[in-house]
Amino acid sequence: MHFFDLLRFLTGDEVTTVAAMGEALALPELAGIGDVDTSILMLRMRGGALAQLDNTRRTGHGYDERISLLGPEGVLESGSQASRGVTLWQGARCIQPGLYPDWFSRVEESYYAHLDTFVRSSGGEEEPDLPGLLDGLRAQAIAEAAVLSLQQGQFVSVEPLA
Repeated sequence: MHFFDLLRFLTGDEVTTVAAMGEALALPELAGIGDVDTSILMLRMRGGALAQLDNTRRTGHGYDERISLLGPEGVLESGSQASRGVTLWQGARCIQPGLYPDWFSRVEESYYAHLDTFVRSSGGEEEPDLPGLLDGLRAQAIAEAAVLSLQQGQFVSVEPLA
């Protein structure tokens, strides 16, 4: 959900089409409830740019998610942030893990920043620069199209909002 909102923020554009693939690779029990732990989404923006979102809930090397935007003037990529600078892999063994071990560790700093902004804006010290209800509804529409695409195995159009 957050990456759908981030995608709209980074591009200033709307998603028109979604194609999703996913599997329950690390947690096979998720398949029994129609869920996945590994997914790849391809998204087309109204202006023609293409985006790819890769997500895994659980990997041997830590929590991993990535976003890539391809447009006529270049490529923007954001991958998993390292909690430490260097990672050494030897075969399947990670000597010094470089990714945050879980989602909570990775987002801790941003939650503190959001809380600080909330407190300062509540006290009138600054004007909040936050997404609104329409942003949430648009991200939800993308998410619903992605779920439908995953279920149907085909591209799905994102319903435009007024």
